[in-house]
Formats: sequence, C-alpha cells, structure tokens
Amino acid sequence: MTNEKGNSFGILRYYAAFCVMYLHFTGYMMSLVPDHVRGIGVLRSIVNFYQPTVIMFAISGFLISASLERGGMDAKTFVKKRFSRLYPDLWLSMAVYIAALYLIIRDKFDSSILKWCFTQGIGIAGTPSCLKDFATGSINGPMWYFTVLIQLYILVFLFKLITKNSRSSVLYGITCAVLAVCNIICSMSVSKIGDTGAKLLERFFLPYAVWFFMGVFIQTCKLHEIKNIKTISLITVIIHAVIRISGTYDIGYYTGVITGICTCILTIAAAHLLTCTKIKTDLSYGMYLYHWLFLNLIIHYQLYDKFHWMVCLIIFTLSTIVFAYIFRVKRK
Repeated sequence: MTNEKGNSFGILRYYAAFCVMYLHFTGYMMSLVPDHVRGIGVLRSIVNFYQPTVIMFAISGFLISASLERGGMDAKTFVKKRFSRLYPDLWLSMAVYIAALYLIIRDKFDSSILKWCFTQGIGIAGTPSCLKDFATGSINGPMWYFTVLIQLYILVFLFKLITKNSRSSVLYGITCAVLAVCNIICSMSVSKIGDTGAKLLERFFLPYAVWFFMGVFIQTCKLHEIKNIKTISLITVIIHAVIRISGTYDIGYYTGVITGICTCILTIAAAHLLTCTKIKTDLSYGMYLYHWLFLNLIIHYQLYDKFHWMVCLIIFTLSTIVFAYIFRVKRK
C-alpha cells in the first residue's frame, strides 16, 4: 500500500515544468540557430521522451480526484479551491508581463491589450492583436493549457457528481477508452477543419481529456496501490521505450495515444515508488507562467546571435526561476 501524502509529485511537477520550458526553447532555437541544430535536437529529444504536458495532465487528474475524495462534492468549496490555486498567480503574471513589455515595446501597445486582459483574466488564452508580430507572435503561448485545465476541472466534478462518486474500474476504463478514441478522431480531423477550427480544437478539452482522466482513473480505483505495480511499471517502460526509440507510428492528437497512456501510468507509479521528498516551495506553476516572457525577450533582442545557445538556455532558465520565485502568491 502507498501513502498518498507521501509521494514525489513535487519532483515530477518540477521535471515536467523544466521539460515544457526546454521544449519551447528548443522549438524556436532549432530554426533560429541552424548551425547547432544537432545539439539542440539532442536536448529536445531528451525532454520530449516522456511528453511533459501529458505528465502535467495526469498529475492534475490524480490530485484533483484525491482532493474531491477528501473534501467531498461541495461545488462552492471546489470552486473556491480551484480559484485560489490558479487565478491569483495568473493575474499577477499578467501584470508582470504587461509591465515588462510596456517598458520594452510601449509603442506597440493599443486598446487590444484591454481585451486581452479580460479574456486571459478569465482563463481564455490569446494574444493582443498589437503584439502578434512581436518575437514568437504569442504573448504567452502555453496558456492554452490553463484554458483546457479549467474545462477539465469542471468536467471531472460533473462526472463524479453524475456517477455518484462511483469507483467502478469498468466505468473508468470505458470512459478512458472512449476518450482515447476521441483523441484519435481529433488527430484525424485537425487537418480538415481549417486554421480557425484547429485553434479552437487546441483550446478544447476533448483531445486532452484521456490523459487527465487516466490520472483520475488511477486515483479513484486505487490502481497505484496494487501489489504488482512495479512489474506493470517495468512492462510499461519497455512498451513506451520500444515505440519511441523504434519510431513506431503511434496515432494521436498532440502525442501518440499509446505512449501517452504509458506516460500517465508511469507518472503516477513513479510518484509513489520513488523516495518521497518534500519540496517546501513549489515554483513549477510560476515557471510555466513566466518562461514564455524570457523566450520572447531572447528572440526580440536576438541573444542567440550574440551568445552560444547554451548560454541563452542558462539565461532563460535562471530568469524564469527568479521570476517564478519573486512573483508568486504565497499560501499558508
């Protein structure tokens, strides 16, 4: 049996946050610094071996399910907890972004900033029209995850409410299978729905729900507590590695369905099998919020032409961590 209070989710959140940061960094540097594409590609392959956004969805699904189990199905309490966890830091980061960008490119600012403040302030990802030609073309590219996560929080609450907090492994197994099929359908449809449709799909919960509900499934049915979890984890590691290393085609939206499910299983298993380490200060959310600011600044000032890409990586990493630490809402 494992203890849900003694786990390594804190370490895994940091791991996922760093991997997301470096995926975004390498994604731009591979085209901006073509002479070093091999070295940048190696780093990219490492941080993308276990897809980090899938890790984040699986962790969120597991922990939100555990929170509902502890706190009960009270809608007011649920909303209050989610609001206090997500929105104060989001609003603070928005203020920091506006202040920093105003100091650098104030001549670009117009009324579209106000519209952006409202839409992103309620959790809808987007970029002010006045900044679409600045650096990456996005004021905070990863914010689609926030938009999707809000939808999934609402969905899981309604799912547990309608199913009366059922712990049926059959129910959850069927649900995850259906969501996996939906992911595949989304993958097959994205090229046929145009740019606007693709953008809307990117911010819709359906393609990602399978990863989130895998975490919910494992927590609700206590699959992480079964006796042969180590054997299952080893088999899952092998399946995942064979598919990734061999380049076997694995259909799916955002990432392959099979490797995505394997990543979810391994994430939750690792959280309970690894030596428990309590991290007092969790900066992972702040790292996710602020890293895009420094990616934009590196591109805007063309630092990749002035310094080696690894120096830019260090600047990118340290700046993000410092801002995540300074500009955070402290909780008791």
